[in-house]
Parts: sequence; C-alpha cells; structure tokens
Amino acid sequence: MKGTKLIKVFIIPVHVTRLDKSIMPTDLSEAYVSCYATGATYVDAAKRILSRLSDDGLHPQKFLQPVYEMNAENWAEHVGEKWMQYASSLPSQIEFEEAMQSDKVVYGPFGSIA
Repeated sequence: MKGTKLIKVFIIPVHVTRLDKSIMPTDLSEAYVSCYATGATYVDAAKRILSRLSDDGLHPQKFLQPVYEMNAENWAEHVGEKWMQYASSLPSQIEFEEAMQSDKVVYGPFGSIA
C-alpha cells in the first residue's frame, strides 16, 4: 500500500450498442466492455456506469456476470494479466487511481460480438 486509503473498484462487464455520437470504435455496432467504477456497493458503481455510458454514446443492453472487485492500486497488475496487448491504450497506474479518486468510469477494451 502506498500510504493512501484503498479504493475499491467494481469491474462490471456490459453489452453495449452504439448511439449516434459514440466513443465505440467505428467498426463496431455492438460490443462487450468491462467498466471500472467505484461505489460503496455494486449498485452504486452500476449507477455511475449507466450515467457514463449514456454520456459516451453507448446504450447498455445488459449488465453481465460475473462482477469482480479489485483495489485501484492493483490496476497495473490487472492490465498485465487481462489486457497486456492493450496496455498502451489504457490508463497508467497513476491515471487510473486519479480517475477512481475522482469517481470517474474507466473502460477496458471494446470486444466485438461475433
């Protein structure tokens, strides 16, 4: 621990579709994306994610299972295990912790639906 309070992060996978002005890659009309958000509970994090999805031009079709929890300080390790090939396009450890401290939502890579 780095001397700061541990920040609990919920990892919630969501099936999303594109709205008119969307941040989703243009070659996708729908995708799976892991959303990372803080909250006292899963429900709090899910509400934060719903708001952000709409702001980013994404329509949630379904929240998926399983939902995971991690400490924000474990982001770099998580990316190394789960998203190594996308690491350069994801936030750094410091950027991720700052986003979580600011109650923002971070997206993992968008995965196409076959």
